[in-house]
Amino acid sequence: MSANADVDALYNRYRGVESSRLQSIGTDYMKRNRTDSAIMIFTILAKRHEGSEDISDRQYAIHARLSLGVLNFNNANYAAAYSNFLTASELEDTPDSPGHMNLAAIYLYFGDRNRAYRCLRDVFEASLNSGNGYMASAAVLNILSADIDTLLVPRDSILLIIDSYRNKTPETPDNDLWRLANHLTAAKRHSINGNTQKTIEELRKAIPMSANGFQPERNRYAIYIALSRNFIKTGNADSAEYYIRKAVDIAQRHKYPELLIRGYKDLSEMYAAIGRNDSAERYHYIHLQLQDSIFNVREFGHIHNLELMHEANRFEKNINALRMEERMKTRSLTLVSVSALVLTVFLVLLFIQYIRLKSKNKSLFEKNIKLMKQDLCVKGDPSAPEKHAASPMADETRNVIMAKIKEALSDESVFCREGFSLNDLADFCGSNQKYVSRVLNEDFGKSFTLLLNECRIGVAKKRFLDFDNYSHLTMEAIVHELGFKSRSTFSKTFKKLTGLSPSEFRRLASSKEFHNTPEADNQE
Repeated sequence: MSANADVDALYNRYRGVESSRLQSIGTDYMKRNRTDSAIMIFTILAKRHEGSEDISDRQYAIHARLSLGVLNFNNANYAAAYSNFLTASELEDTPDSPGHMNLAAIYLYFGDRNRAYRCLRDVFEASLNSGNGYMASAAVLNILSADIDTLLVPRDSILLIIDSYRNKTPETPDNDLWRLANHLTAAKRHSINGNTQKTIEELRKAIPMSANGFQPERNRYAIYIALSRNFIKTGNADSAEYYIRKAVDIAQRHKYPELLIRGYKDLSEMYAAIGRNDSAERYHYIHLQLQDSIFNVREFGHIHNLELMHEANRFEKNINALRMEERMKTRSLTLVSVSALVLTVFLVLLFIQYIRLKSKNKSLFEKNIKLMKQDLCVKGDPSAPEKHAASPMADETRNVIMAKIKEALSDESVFCREGFSLNDLADFCGSNQKYVSRVLNEDFGKSFTLLLNECRIGVAKKRFLDFDNYSHLTMEAIVHELGFKSRSTFSKTFKKLTGLSPSEFRRLASSKEFHNTPEADNQE
């Protein structure tokens, strides 16, 4: 039977199997290293549930994409691994997702340690904020084992991560990574403080814990590498060699090329440190040879694509040049005249468009100024009494919640906190999310996100208009004060709510034309 026939038979066998059963079968295939069968199972599962709005369907699709990413990564198909991890992270739509965590592994493999660290740090911080202890443990383990240069991430930053983890992540029954992370964070702190013996003790305690987690071999590899480096510091060459060879053996048996490269490099450096120069040179050569071979494999597809693109562009340019030459021979004067006319018309139209855009922006700016005077952010919806008829909430409860909402959204120190959520607003109101959301929808006529964005953008507009007190602040500083996660998110929200970009609004606010108007006097 051919390979295609095997695939078809497997597909026909499992395509009708119930999803939970299919997920169990795929996981079992993964554990038994039956990669092709596992890939087929999880592909069926992913295609079956992607696009569905049902939460359980999305979970099946997410699990399938994560599994496909791991399978492809372990088989050195990094483009497919990246694609699957990226799809999983988009389906998860949360910063503390396994998809984001696994994307960091791709960045590490391709040598982008800066991006990998930022990705892992974001997952770590989001996990702490959401109380997801397991993901916080996984993130801190990945940060510690990523071998990130202290020039890229200062030691103080690593210590801050360690302290945050140990202070905010308690041991729980569902977090089987906690003990491993607890020992490794302690080891890293001892290492940074220069206490090599304590570091070795904690690393040895961590070895039995490394069996926990999704890929225990990688955990053991990281521990053995760390032990080897610390034994070199103590001058114990035999123990250093013992542990580095155990690490290399893991990389060889499980076919982890990026770990094997790192292992050979450590072997070379270890032998150099103890004066065995012949061995150091031999493993240095092996390290470079393996690194170059993998580098060439990685780059081949990219270079090939660039060559094809270059050839296509050159062919297109040659054709255009021949056509242009022919036209110039037969209609050179006409072409120049038409081109000049077209250019003139284009410039005139461009100028007209510029004038219209300038007038439109000025009109939008003036409209925003008038809306600011009305302070619509915390006013209620006029049609609210009609909506109350169908609502079971008592008027007294509603009025109390309304008053607290207005109080919260009138205090910049409350609603401009980064990460301020509906749950935070409910806590402020002394109520629950359901009641607060109902009051927002029925009495304010808006969702929590829209109302929060309107209030924050309202503060931004006031900052831009208060040129004397805030003109020295950068856009990033103002964005940070307002609680937005990034400048791009702020810019999109500002444009959506005002019709103007923040830069254009600020320019108009600082213009002499505006400062000589009654509106400017009122703002002052």
